[in-house]
Formats: sequence, structure tokens, C-alpha cells
Amino acid sequence: MDCLLPLPLKEQKVNSEEGGAPLLKGPSRLPVSGLRLKRPATNETEPPKENRKRARGLPAPTKRGGVVMLAVPSRPRAPPSAPVLRSHRLPGRRRSSSQARAAAGMAAASTTAVSRRAVPAGESKPADVGGGEKKRAPWDLKGQVSDLRAKMGAYKEKVQGLAGENEALKQQEARLEAELGQMKAQNRQLGSEASALTYELQVCREQVQESLQKVSELLEKEQQLQGILQNQTRITEELEATSQEMKEANRDFAARLGAREAELHLAEKSLAQHRQENEVLQAQKAELQQKLHESEMERRYLHNAVQELKGNIRVFCRVRPLLACEKEAQKGMGHLCFPPDDSKSLVLSKVEESHVGRERKEDIVYEFNFDRVFPPASSQEDVFEEIALLVQSALDGYHVCIFAYGQTGSGKTYTMEGPDSVDSDTAGMIPRAVQKIFEASREMESKGWKYQFTANFLEIYNESLRDLLVLRPERASELEIRRVSQCTEELHVPNLCYVPVTSEQEVLKLLQRAKAQRSVAKTTLNEHSSRSHSLFQLHIEGQNTNRELHTSSVLSLVDLAGSERLDKSLSTGDRLRETQAINSSLSNLGRVIMALSNKEAHVPYRNSKLTYLLQNSLGGSSKMLMFVNISPLEENFAESLNSLRFARKVNECVIGTASNRK
Repeated sequence: MDCLLPLPLKEQKVNSEEGGAPLLKGPSRLPVSGLRLKRPATNETEPPKENRKRARGLPAPTKRGGVVMLAVPSRPRAPPSAPVLRSHRLPGRRRSSSQARAAAGMAAASTTAVSRRAVPAGESKPADVGGGEKKRAPWDLKGQVSDLRAKMGAYKEKVQGLAGENEALKQQEARLEAELGQMKAQNRQLGSEASALTYELQVCREQVQESLQKVSELLEKEQQLQGILQNQTRITEELEATSQEMKEANRDFAARLGAREAELHLAEKSLAQHRQENEVLQAQKAELQQKLHESEMERRYLHNAVQELKGNIRVFCRVRPLLACEKEAQKGMGHLCFPPDDSKSLVLSKVEESHVGRERKEDIVYEFNFDRVFPPASSQEDVFEEIALLVQSALDGYHVCIFAYGQTGSGKTYTMEGPDSVDSDTAGMIPRAVQKIFEASREMESKGWKYQFTANFLEIYNESLRDLLVLRPERASELEIRRVSQCTEELHVPNLCYVPVTSEQEVLKLLQRAKAQRSVAKTTLNEHSSRSHSLFQLHIEGQNTNRELHTSSVLSLVDLAGSERLDKSLSTGDRLRETQAINSSLSNLGRVIMALSNKEAHVPYRNSKLTYLLQNSLGGSSKMLMFVNISPLEENFAESLNSLRFARKVNECVIGTASNRK
């Protein structure tokens, strides 16, 4: 609240260094030299008008009862001391009594100064207008001066009192500043303590959070364990019930066990008897196995004896039926005769005409006898029944060679391999022989025999060997016939594909692959004439570990190229060279067979690749069968007659007894 002082003028002084409240200082009323009061021109009795100029920033004066009053702002109160954080005050810390007393003294001094500034000491309040003090006349300068001096003395006393108060306030201010410094230091200490406590509080909160999380996990585990406990309790109850049932069942089983023990005792006695009987049966089994082995060996001996009685070189004759296109050109087969009561004879007849006229002579008859003759109506199965026992000899350990001979177009390939679309009725001798071998080998397993089979398929074209099982014939290396060792006459072909086989299906796949690569060509006598000799060989290795027996043999199935007469085939170029090579190898085959029949010291195996490769299958230690295939066409009468004459020579050959390859 502002106070009104009877001062004509005021000055304000601010202590900027200490930052305290502004101090008010009244202006002096002494006359100033050179300053004259202005009087009005009309009335000299009125006092001069007050100079209206005032200091900038001071409040305008007011008059009360003829006295000039200034509105002076009250002295601002001292700033409050620094606040103390009650929440962070250390326990036991309280404000000292000196600090309390200093604050109380400061408040009292401030109140006293304000009261003194409101009413100066030694000066009474100005009298009201019309009071006891008489106003001096304007011309009474001496009186005015004395009044001013009196006022000046009062102001000096006031200034002295204010100076003392100011000194006391400065001392109090110094004390307060010292206390303020202490409070700031204490505040900083409390701030650091508060920071530490804040960090500890954060750590505690994190720990509390972790503890809460662990508590929640423990609660979940507790719930799970309670669920498990309930399940275990239920299972325990069930097990107890089951245990009770098992106990009851155990009592029943105990009773049964007693009965079973009695039965077991009887069974042990019976078992002892059965053991004795088993020993007797084992002895009988060993005796039966020995008899079985002896019977098997006797069967092989008798089988070989039967084959020897039939001849180690056997010849079958087969006449193919007329084709549909041939039936129109030729009506029947009158030049061929098959005696109904004799399955081993074949008669060829030809009408002979006179050279000088048309006089007809008697028919010329040619009669041939072989081991078996198959007329055109014979099936593949009928033919194979006659050679099945010979195929069995290959499994018994004998080298067996079966080959088809005859002119081109007489049905050799059909007899040995069958048609392109092979089925169970039209399959040739090669697939049927392979099937027979594998069926017999499976039957021999019960007698302690185990067999391993290896197949190869090649052709002899223009006296050169070609592998028919190689995947890329153009990259196949040149093949030559070599001896296995110097100590044996066994032959083999290095770099030839020898494929291990375990079933007849695998062999049939090899036959299909070989058939696709065999050399065939069209001639005037046959549209699909085989221009090479094809040779399929199945190597058989047998082992009987119980008897320490071992057999090794080779089953050779040969489809010879057809013989041709150059005057009928009219071959030229490559076909001519092929025909010459075929006829030469067939002629060498006849010479080898005749040399074997005549017991000659030298057998010309090496004159031909065919005879050299079949050396082990043509000698006295092997069994051989030849199919002579005859064309039913009357125009091929001369070729058929030559083939039958050659077959008769082969059939008349007698070679040594075949030996088992043990």
C-alpha cells in the first residue's frame, strides 16, 4: 500500500549491487542561488506557484490541506528464504533458533522502516487546513528560511536514523547471505541425496517389476502344478482301482499258475520225449538229405546218360508253315512228306521230267532221319519240350550249345527268339530256356544250391565281333577272343559287356536291346535277312556250401545267319561280302564238326570267329543241338536239300562223352 508524504519532491535510489529494496531520499528545501520565485503581476500577497517540473519516473504531487503530498511506493518486503524440501529433509534436521530469530528481526526492521518512512521521526504530521500554524507571508523570507532550517534539521535526524537502520540491515543481509549459502549447500546435498534415492527407487521399482513377473510365473506354474496334481490324483485313484483289480486278478492267476505249473511239469516230461524224438528225426533228416543228395547226383547221372544215349550232337528238323502271301502262289506242300507214325523222318520228293520230251519219270524221293522232325503245325512249346532236358544239363554243370541252321527265310530267328511282339505262346527257345533255368535254380535252392548268372550278347558280322549290349556301339572298342589263362582252354572276350542277371525279366530286356542293334538287311530272298551270327551266352555258377560242391557252365544259344546261293540272291556290294562271309563261316562250322566226328588230331577252330568262339561248346566235353530249318516253298527245294544233307552229316557225328564242369 502506498503512503502519502508531505514532500514537494522525491528521488529514488536503488542498490543494484546488493539487490535490496529501493531507498527514498527527500529533496533539500534550501534556497538555490540564482533561483527566484515567480510572483504574479496582479496579486503580490499570493505565494509563488510551484515549479511543475519533476523528475522523470516520480509520481505527481497532490495537495491536502495546503500541503504538497507525494505518493511513495511502499518498500518491498525481503524475499523469502529458499524453500526447504520437506519431503527430502533428513530426519532430525530442524531450523536453528538463530535462523528463526534472524527472520523475525528482519521482519520487525522492515515494519519499522516502513512506519518511519510514513511518518519521519521528530516531525509531527502537518496540521489540517485552518490549524494552529500560521502561514507566513510571501515577503517574510527570513521566517520561511527559519522554517526550512527547522525542517532540514528534522530531515538530517531522519537521515541519520535511516543510515543506522541501513547499516543494521546490511549486517542482517550478510548474515542472511551466509545462511543462504549454507542452505544452498544443504540443498545441493539434499539434491544429490534425492538423485541417489531416485536411482534407488528406480532400481527398487525394476526389482519389484521382476518380482511381480516372477510371482505371476510362479502363480501360473502353481496353477499348472495344481492341474497336474489333480491329474496325478485322478490317475493315482485309477491306478489304485486298477491295482485292486490286478490283485484280484493276481489271485486268480496264482490259482491258474498252480494249475499251469502242474501242466508244465507234465509238458517238460513230454518235451524230453519230444527232444529224443527230435534227435531221431534230425538223424533221419540228415539221412534223408544224404539220400536226396545221392538221388540228385543219380538223377544228374541218369539224365546225362539219357542225353548221351540220345547223342551229344543232336539234330532237330523244323519246317516253317506257309505265310499268307505264299499260300496264294503255292498250293500246298506236296514235295514234303511227314510219316504219321514216325516223328523222326522227313521225305522230300521231286518230279523229274525228260530232257528230250515231256515224258514224265517217277518222282525222286529223298528220305532223312533226325532225332526229331517238327512239321509246320508244331508250336514253340512243342519244340521246347524236346530241348528242356538239354537246358537242365546246363544247370547241372555241362556246357550246352543250341544253334539254328538253314537258308535265309527258313524261320531260324523265329525259332530262337520269337517274333517282335513276344507272348507266352510265341516265345522262342532263348526266352524259354532262360525261364527254365531260373525256375530250376529256384527249385534247387531247397537242396542247398545257390546260383549266379551273367549274360552277354554279341554278333559276328563279316568276321568281326560286335557287342549288342553296349549303349553306344559307335564308341565300342574292338573285340578279340582270348584265353582265360595258359593253364586252361577256356576262352573269353575282353571288353565285352557281361551283365549280372537275377531274373528272366532282366534277360528279356537285354534281348530286346540286342535285337534292336543286330545287323539285318533286305535281300531278294528275305526282306529282313539276318546278316550276322548272333550269340547269346548265359554263364552259370553254382555253389553248394553244405556239400562243398561247385559247378560252372555256359549255355550258348546261337542264331546263325542264313546260307544263300549267289546265283539266286543276286547279292552285290556289301550284300555280296556279307554272303561270302556267312557261307565261309558255315562251311568252317561243317569242317569242325566233321573233324570232331573223325577224331582228327587237329580241329580247325581258328578258321572262323564263329567256331573259335564256340570251341568250348563244340568239343567232346559239351552237349550240342542243331536246329535245321527248312523253307516250305518248292522253289527252295535245292537249298532245303543241301541243308538236310548237311544236318544228316552232323547227326551222324559221334563225339566224346560230355564231362561235368565241377
